Amino acid sequence: MLRFRALIVSTGLLLGSCHAPDRRADAHTTDSASTARQAAQADSAPPTPSAGVAAGAPPKVERACKRDDDCAVARLDVAGAHACCLACGTTPGTRRWHADLQRYCAAHPPSTCPPLACPEGPTRAVCRDGLCEATATGPDGQPMRVPVEQPCLPAMLCDAWAGCALVTGNAQDGWFVADGEQVPRGELATVKNVCTVGEPCEAARILPPGMSCPPWSVPPRIEAPPYTCALEGGRCRSRPSPAHPGTHAP
Repeated sequence: MLRFRALIVSTGLLLGSCHAPDRRADAHTTDSASTARQAAQADSAPPTPSAGVAAGAPPKVERACKRDDDCAVARLDVAGAHACCLACGTTPGTRRWHADLQRYCAAHPPSTCPPLACPEGPTRAVCRDGLCEATATGPDGQPMRVPVEQPCLPAMLCDAWAGCALVTGNAQDGWFVADGEQVPRGELATVKNVCTVGEPCEAARILPPGMSCPPWSVPPRIEAPPYTCALEGGRCRSRPSPAHPGTHAP
């Protein structure tokens, strides 16, 4: 079965299975994580993919950096026979490299992966002496784990609604489409409020390479989508909005 195992990263301290996040451990951080995610992504855009990534091999790790924001942490094997398999170890690198890796793995999901029964490696990305590193401690020196989130959200291409998408990631490593009704898996996204009128609405704004979106010199009029998004059998699907009965995603 083709599985993109990097999208269901487990918690770092479990000694049993690494296959599912510890919802109990993350429950108390849900609100703060969502708030931090919106603040961190408010004005950001996904990193531009590098040119010339080999079609037949994962991109090589890039680690040169100037600041922590340049760095991300991959939680899957990045080379070899098990490339793209969920891994116990973590690999630090640039956000651009990590984005290229996610795109590669979306197009090359592994058919078989070894079982896991081990703790996850360090997940906080930092830039030290010009190189991206992964550490298990926060700025205060206390133990720290950067969780992976998987919200099911309305998707947007430029300024147009495009069904629903399950995105995975966080403000540190970036956001990527795990499953989408109208957007390809592996595409980069920003998670932010996109509505310019009415109530705020959080969405996954997708910016595929080669697509040119009009600048927001004058913000367009964007209202909440005429549908809602919900998980159905592990997939993110649109449903008619109570305010727009009988209306589905465009």
